[in-house]
Amino acid sequence: MKKTVSLAAAAALLFAAAHDAPSYAAEKADTIEVSYSAKNGQACITGCSDSVTDLVIPEKINGLTVTAVGENAFFGNEKLRTCVIPDSVASIEERAFCACPELRNITIGSGTASISDYTFAACPNLRSFTVSKDNPTYTAVNSCLCSKSGDTLLKYAGDKKALVPDKVKTIGIGAFFNREDITSVSIPKTVTAIEKNAFSGCLSLRSVDIPDSVKSLGDKCFMSCTSLSRVRLSASMTAIPDHCFYSCTSLNNIVIPANIRSVGESAFFSCPSLSGIYIPKTVTAIDTDAIGRRYDSRLSSTDSIPGFVIKGEKGSAAEKYASDSGLIFGTKILQKGDVTGDGVIDAVDASTVLSEYAMTSTDNPSSLNVEQVISADCDGNGAVNSVDASLILSKYAENALKH
Repeated sequence: MKKTVSLAAAAALLFAAAHDAPSYAAEKADTIEVSYSAKNGQACITGCSDSVTDLVIPEKINGLTVTAVGENAFFGNEKLRTCVIPDSVASIEERAFCACPELRNITIGSGTASISDYTFAACPNLRSFTVSKDNPTYTAVNSCLCSKSGDTLLKYAGDKKALVPDKVKTIGIGAFFNREDITSVSIPKTVTAIEKNAFSGCLSLRSVDIPDSVKSLGDKCFMSCTSLSRVRLSASMTAIPDHCFYSCTSLNNIVIPANIRSVGESAFFSCPSLSGIYIPKTVTAIDTDAIGRRYDSRLSSTDSIPGFVIKGEKGSAAEKYASDSGLIFGTKILQKGDVTGDGVIDAVDASTVLSEYAMTSTDNPSSLNVEQVISADCDGNGAVNSVDASLILSKYAENALKH
């Protein structure tokens, strides 16, 4: 029997999870019926009875030692809430617990040395991991699954206001994948890398501040975060990867730092709330459909977002991309501090900045366009806040004294 299951993570990513059910025996252990395949005198768990809610996997079945939880073993199980994995299990294979909507707690024994990517993906109610203190490969930090050293976050488990543990240096592949309930995430300055699909399908995530410690983002990192309206990029990044903000339909405010050298394929594809963007001259490579493009279902092809404006320097990669993509290109941008664009730097500009700060600090959408954000960011740190308002007021006072 062959069963194929497709997982859609908010239109961000599809997993085609083909599950070839092996020949298996059924064994009742502690009143729970589990299925398994046997090979070389060992057992691999392939599933359990549909009625099971709290599962304790046995160490032995019919005299065979249980050494693995197989690929797709519990994929899409709608009843499973908790699972205890014994010390005998050495590996948990791909998508073993993927798309289990009621899964809350996982206990991992001392022998588990390999947990595949997306093993616990798309489990919206997952709240805690417990890992044996004798496990040499993994540990639990703040109920999250981490590498033994604590420097890699492998899978987030927690509530909707997410806190990445302080020692973490790498947010791993799919660490927050399809956590639709998460509204905010706090990323510490210890983090230097965020890997592919880390936040894909986080449908309620509204804003992200990526600290300057982060040097790289992975492909599809924030793909289909449909509520994400504001992003502050790290000043240490040199590239925006492929599909990074693909289908972030609420994104209306983002500044590309001057250190960025390349913008990957479809990086901002289908971001209709973004009416324009400024691309600094440091950017020398812009890939296919990177910015200002969308899919037109009527034409069954991609086209340009009407009225989208790319601002940049004459002769730059930005100008060439705009020309090749049929987008409007312009070189004039607002001077620093003149947020209202009336040619004068005054208290009104400072007040506008403070209003913007009040909006975005409470995770509301930005009220400024991209040019205004660049103008408002007087200290050039990628964020608009009270410090910028103070600098504008200082400039206003300085100009007033001159006249």
